[in-house]
Amino acid sequence: MDIFLSYTLIFVASFCQVFFLGFNSKVLRDDRILAGACISWLITISQYGVTWAVVHAGLGSLEFVIAAGAGGSLGITAAQYAYKWYDMRFTHKRAS
Repeated sequence: MDIFLSYTLIFVASFCQVFFLGFNSKVLRDDRILAGACISWLITISQYGVTWAVVHAGLGSLEFVIAAGAGGSLGITAAQYAYKWYDMRFTHKRAS
């Protein structure tokens, strides 16, 4: 597999996994149980994607940590902003 594609695969898989975990944490904190159950399916799919990516990417340990770390850190940051948007959009709260 091409090295750029390998990095991209690991980055995207890690981003999605951490994004869904972070977003679900906020959703469940607010007792939105049905939404949390639905997002759990996305977490399962993204964890499968991470496992598949690790097996097929062929990256070394350091390369994997760099790609996965970048994806995960951007994923959790995006989840925070996405939750703020979701919360304002669907609960009609005003930003403070």
